Amino acid sequence: MAKVISYANQKGGVGKSTLCIQTAFYLAIKQGKKVLVVDMDGQGNTSSRLAPRQTHEDGSFEPILSGTKTADLFKDSVPEIEVIKCPSGVDLIHTPKNDPDLFEMEAVPLDQAMNPAKNMAELFDQYDYVLIDCPPSLGRKLVAALLMSTHVVCPVKLSGFAVDGVEGLLRTIVGIREGYNNQLNILGIIINDMDRSVNHDRSLKELESSVPDLLFKNKIMHRPPLDFAITEGIPVWELRYGHVAAREVEAVLDELLAKVG
Repeated sequence: MAKVISYANQKGGVGKSTLCIQTAFYLAIKQGKKVLVVDMDGQGNTSSRLAPRQTHEDGSFEPILSGTKTADLFKDSVPEIEVIKCPSGVDLIHTPKNDPDLFEMEAVPLDQAMNPAKNMAELFDQYDYVLIDCPPSLGRKLVAALLMSTHVVCPVKLSGFAVDGVEGLLRTIVGIREGYNNQLNILGIIINDMDRSVNHDRSLKELESSVPDLLFKNKIMHRPPLDFAITEGIPVWELRYGHVAAREVEAVLDELLAKVG
């Protein structure tokens, strides 16, 4: 039975897509697992980095997207789901860049937000892991992702509002678990893009005081190679100068997978 892991936070820019993509690379390339990624974020960043691409003369590229869109999963029935076969060996259910169809799913009734879980049930049986990149909001798409997840992890970028954001997110997750999906396990909070500033240190101490049992032991510091790797859509360990970032990312992913079991 597939482990279905959602990467969730109601704020953008905290590393959800980064961690989701690097987890997919790690599982598929280094561990030989069969992995499906579902891009639930209307911006489509994860899809653009994982999908096959057409590269232009100036070095820019366009993702080659086909098959079933994430927005299609909200229909009452989807007779056949067609995934994209990505160069990394990962399969993908994609979202085009700034997809209006997926953004509109925030207005659907709660019953319709349950459709992705129903439509994906048989497909999930074909994979070891399913990774869901969630949108930066506490809306219908996040509910849809959590309804079909076995686990959820919360990447956090430290700031003055980190604790407030985490508390709101945890309330949503607990509400979904108690009301709709009692199989949902909270893996914890991953500190991402941390620096040595006084502000980050203060926010970390506040989180350690508020939710000590939920914090991952390993953290990812501010590492430019990780940003570059995600921009290029490659594993961070493939960069010659990315060994420190790769070591931190792999330590976090090993801890995450140990929690999943």
